[in-house]
Amino acid sequence: MTLDLAKKTVLVIDDFQNMRATLRQMLLTIGVQEVDSAIKADEALERMRAKRYDIVLCDYNLGTGMDGQQLLETARAQGLVGFGTTFIMVTAENSSEMVMGALETLPDAYLTKPFTKDLLRARLLRVLPRKIPLQAVDEALRKGDRARAMALLDDLLAGKPAHLAELLRLKAELLFKGGDSAAAAALCRHILDAKPAAWALTLLGRIAAQDNQPAEAAQRFREAIALTPTYMAAHDGLAATLEASGDSRAALEVLVTAVERSAKSLPRQLRLARLAQALGQLDIAERAWRRAISLARQMEQDHPSYHVAFTATLVAKGEHRDAQMVVKKLAQEFRLHIEVPWWTLTAKLHILTANPGADRNAALQEFDALLQRAPPPAEAAAQLGGLLRALGEERRAAQLA
Repeated sequence: MTLDLAKKTVLVIDDFQNMRATLRQMLLTIGVQEVDSAIKADEALERMRAKRYDIVLCDYNLGTGMDGQQLLETARAQGLVGFGTTFIMVTAENSSEMVMGALETLPDAYLTKPFTKDLLRARLLRVLPRKIPLQAVDEALRKGDRARAMALLDDLLAGKPAHLAELLRLKAELLFKGGDSAAAAALCRHILDAKPAAWALTLLGRIAAQDNQPAEAAQRFREAIALTPTYMAAHDGLAATLEASGDSRAALEVLVTAVERSAKSLPRQLRLARLAQALGQLDIAERAWRRAISLARQMEQDHPSYHVAFTATLVAKGEHRDAQMVVKKLAQEFRLHIEVPWWTLTAKLHILTANPGADRNAALQEFDALLQRAPPPAEAAAQLGGLLRALGEERRAAQLA
């Protein structure tokens, strides 16, 4: 395949102006003509919403806010980085956290600083031949034409390309997401007959879980973990299956191991925090809530409910002073959040249930005043009802029904 870099659109993301300028000059020198840039993750996401890029060069460390790994996760979740987009991570780091995060998010390539324009060009010419054919698949999926996307994939597979395994994986995922679980499972088994693959085992586990076959699902997830211990989707699938089957303690053990391997997944930390809290494993819950809140802030996905749950964990541990500090920060940090009065009150009631010496009357008067203005959000209302009943306030709890 002859590649014309002049026709490729590129987005450079780096918080240092000198590095952005250097990358831009490198790209222009090797033939790219259209280069945009962004300093932070939020600016990059806005640019990707406005324009489809063929290539994204993103530094791992972007200062405050999301890092490159979290940006890639977010962009994929929002459909801004598709199968045909080449995403290259630029990094000067090799920490275990970065390495595990990279194994989990799987950018298309890496460039370790410092590097030359020749290395940049070589990396692009290695990756682009397998990404460019997928751009038509991307376009079909964006238009909601799954049948055309599958037909295009079959055409690519018929050519027996060098990246056959990647295309088969994509086809299996699309079959599953499209509701054809039987075809997805058959394809996974065909692939496994030729060579073990953690992703295929994991997808079979997801299919079994969906079909209400928890024992089969758990077995498949365990096989995937044994084959590739760093394949974190298998850990997450196994934990979810065990919890859904009622074996919450085994699920907790799986999640503890998972966050030890890869700590930067917000959904994983939240699941661990909630499960550990429910099982009374309060030290584990506290660590997980701290990490989850830190990640949520970094990714600009923080929510008052996380802080309320963290408060409840601290209260259960008898750490009332720390709990009060969390409530104070909650009111300050979310002062512009429309739901924060209710969430702050919920946190106060958590403290009140364990510390009768707190100002009960003030909290109850606050409840009455808030209820006159507007009902609480559903998630807060569910907690408030139980807390009010624990305080003997059946009449107030009934007002939430």
